[in-house]
Amino acid sequence: PGTGEYALATSPVHAESGPGVNRSLNINSASGKTDFTTALNAMQQELPRCGSVSLVVSWFGDDLRCGMCQIKPKVEQRAQDAAPMPWRVCGVMRAQAETIAQVNGRPVYGGTPSDQSVIEAIAAIKERGQEVMFYPFVLMEQLAGNGRADPWSDAPDQAVLPWRGLVTLSRAPGQDGSPDGTDAATAEVSEFFGQAAASDFVISGADVEYRGPDEFSFRRFILHYAHLAKAAGGVDAFCIGSEMRGLTQIRAAQNVFPAVSELRRLAGDVRAILGAETRISYAADWSEYFGYHPGNGDVFFHLDPL
Repeated sequence: PGTGEYALATSPVHAESGPGVNRSLNINSASGKTDFTTALNAMQQELPRCGSVSLVVSWFGDDLRCGMCQIKPKVEQRAQDAAPMPWRVCGVMRAQAETIAQVNGRPVYGGTPSDQSVIEAIAAIKERGQEVMFYPFVLMEQLAGNGRADPWSDAPDQAVLPWRGLVTLSRAPGQDGSPDGTDAATAEVSEFFGQAAASDFVISGADVEYRGPDEFSFRRFILHYAHLAKAAGGVDAFCIGSEMRGLTQIRAAQNVFPAVSELRRLAGDVRAILGAETRISYAADWSEYFGYHPGNGDVFFHLDPL
């Protein structure tokens, strides 16, 4: 979900494939319309009473150890940009971006949708009288033989294309040597969320400029899209994260849950950016709803404060 550099664009986008020859990057059906417009038309025909749309946009994580995990927008290739919509996300241009992991010469996911395409998608949904629920999404891209120590076992490699819910400490709770329950756990969680602040982003027309710390953190990811949604005229609902079960269950000293505290702070920042009318949520995994059971008879309803 939520990948493809121009999958959300309503404007036709193309690239040169040879002298005088262009290939379309986002028209792939007999309708002759862009893929996103075709999808919206099909949805309205099949589900005419559908009142809201979840708009999913992905960045990519590279490590299950939260203190070492970077979350970045990525491209499918850097050799050639598109017309008339050069790829740009959070101030990163195609030539500066990293490419997505590949298998057999092909990227394992589509690239992060360009910022301009996201703004077009928000406008297109609104024009049809539907609400927009903006859904920033983390996809992990580790491949076989990644050489990153698995925090859940003694394996030398992390799982292939793992679920983001497995992001945890340098050693997962319950594993020998885990920092769970210590101040070191707070430090690792802080590295994951980063130091990006709402004031580090500047809306300039339909662009969002980033002027904060040189980091690719979860806060930079979420706060960028909160500002981009504002630049697009606002959205009806905004999700600050989803299914981060391994993170939300991390404990510091005195049974404090630092990731839950960070998510609360992030929710407050997004509220200040998008205003009182936007609904804000965290999309919990089903296994988070009944609390955290560490296995010693304790039960913590850790997400209640959030």
